[in-house]
Amino acid sequence: MRRIGRIALLVLAALALVVVVLNWTYGRLPGEPKPHGSFIAVGGLRIHYLERPGTGTPVVLIHGLPGTAEDFNKVTPLLAGHRTIAFDRPGFGYSGDGYLKFDRQIATLASLLRVLHVSRPILVGHSYGGTLALAFAERHPRELRGLVLVDAAAAGQQLGGYDEFQAHLVKALQLPVIHQIATATFAQLLTTVSVKQGDDQAFHPHSVDPAHERRLLEINSTRHNLEAFAGEQLAANGVIDGVDRHLATIDVPAIVIQGAEDQLVEPVHGRRLAATLPDARLEIVSGGHMAPYTHPYAVAAAVGTVEEAHAWPRPAQAAPRANAGG
Repeated sequence: MRRIGRIALLVLAALALVVVVLNWTYGRLPGEPKPHGSFIAVGGLRIHYLERPGTGTPVVLIHGLPGTAEDFNKVTPLLAGHRTIAFDRPGFGYSGDGYLKFDRQIATLASLLRVLHVSRPILVGHSYGGTLALAFAERHPRELRGLVLVDAAAAGQQLGGYDEFQAHLVKALQLPVIHQIATATFAQLLTTVSVKQGDDQAFHPHSVDPAHERRLLEINSTRHNLEAFAGEQLAANGVIDGVDRHLATIDVPAIVIQGAEDQLVEPVHGRRLAATLPDARLEIVSGGHMAPYTHPYAVAAAVGTVEEAHAWPRPAQAAPRANAGG
């Protein structure tokens, strides 16, 4: 029995050594690159944003959970003539100081628009950024021209038990001392594997965009970004429930873009969202959750459609429509 015990210990030690080696080879996280774009102080926070000049209706683009302003790099060049502002939400990208509660995020967005002198923009919200855009529209409808909601987390969308477990694990691994030990032994490997699996699911059935995966590893895997990610994961279901209660009151023109094969926000939620909003149209595009990467032309075209929304028939006369492709 003692011999079996010694063999078991040797096997465990060998496995632990393999994990540590993989942690510093395959799993080793890259360094955080220097930011480009601009920074501005808003409500005691330092917000990073990317801006393109223009004289047309301003367009403000809000990334998901997690993400950065660069998630819209394929969309903003297609919006020539518009002033576009894509920003790192508080806690994410280079706006990171950890988790910021949802209500304060809405207040920060309102302050950002005032500080940058943005009047009646079109909000483009992807995934959880769509949740934020909906909440802002519910509270400030007269300050918006309209909404483009891309695979938005709303209309009954809920995170599952695995997401909650993952969030608690991430929070635990950021604790003092534990963070240093975990980083040196296995946490980098765990993060790398999780990022690759998550991106495979998000982009399915398309190939993963290498730039997106790189940003997840370089920027969204830093300590403050992970703290923000875990905090939002744990709060998301309550936030979405609260936004859902007011969907029928959000009477601004909206385009709902929904991936037909989205595994993160299933199409039933996109259809329900378009049917519940008083003045919305539904656009079904092929593929999964990452339409800003896989269908940037559809997102840009939706901005133009919202701009022309004064010519729409009222929803009582025209039900939401679905278009294949994109």
